[in-house]
Amino acid sequence: MRLNRTDRPYSRYAQRALDYARRVAKTNNLSSIDASHLLLGILREESSVGCGVLHGLGLTLESAEAHWLAIDAVDTALRERAANAQVNASVDLLSMSPALTEALSLAADESRWLGHAYVGTEHVLLGICRVGEAQLLRLLQRSAVDPDQVRRDIRRLLRAGVTEISIEQMRRLARLSELSRRVLNAAEQITEQTHHKQVGIMHLLLVLAREQRSVCSRILEASGFNDRALEADLYKPRSTTGGGLETLLDRAVAYADSVGSHYTGTEHLLLALSRDSRGARLLRKYGATPDEIERRVREHLSA
Repeated sequence: MRLNRTDRPYSRYAQRALDYARRVAKTNNLSSIDASHLLLGILREESSVGCGVLHGLGLTLESAEAHWLAIDAVDTALRERAANAQVNASVDLLSMSPALTEALSLAADESRWLGHAYVGTEHVLLGICRVGEAQLLRLLQRSAVDPDQVRRDIRRLLRAGVTEISIEQMRRLARLSELSRRVLNAAEQITEQTHHKQVGIMHLLLVLAREQRSVCSRILEASGFNDRALEADLYKPRSTTGGGLETLLDRAVAYADSVGSHYTGTEHLLLALSRDSRGARLLRKYGATPDEIERRVREHLSA
């Protein structure tokens, strides 16, 4: 069910984020849905542009939820009473806060001005950061995230042509080297083998560790990265993927540009991964240090 009315459809990521915002308000027995609930919903959509931007600024779903609970002071007893409420309670009993209503209207305006045919999480973030609802601003402040920086990062991606689009479209935008294309193709093959819906950071990291023609495999091995442990986790039933690649690919292009490269190589992919909050967590989980990876990649690029 859609939570607002607009003349343009929501992307599947934005729609699921809206649905989750509704569930947050309902589960916590709140009378209205606000922008902070929608931010939590966007953070759940790991392959979305909005989530990628927020992760790039160091904001995760776990930390945001903790800050939100602290701000709202929702105690355990209240959450338990809400969880035991009738499952079929009507969503129509939940209204949107005036600020969220305005934010979604602004998101539709942003989409229209940009010439897009849909409202995605990128437009929604622009809208909720423009309105600046008090609850949302407190959450961002506790997370050390500047709403103006969120807007700047989104507009930078939009200027580069990045929207909630497929990896195939990103491949055409990214000026990938032949080896990088091979790496992404291999990551897609692993995605099919593991029955995941989209290529994720874990798929890419495994291929980078195994591709002997790339300097990345040597850098990861020298840094103590345990690719076998990653592979074992990736092939477990209902395993995660580490999040989508859209924002990471955009950052890899930016790093390639910053060193004057006319293509995006596997070393730029690994550099972007090591500086991405999701990628850094995975590197640490499997025995490598993100700072060491970054140092080794930069030494290779400057050689």
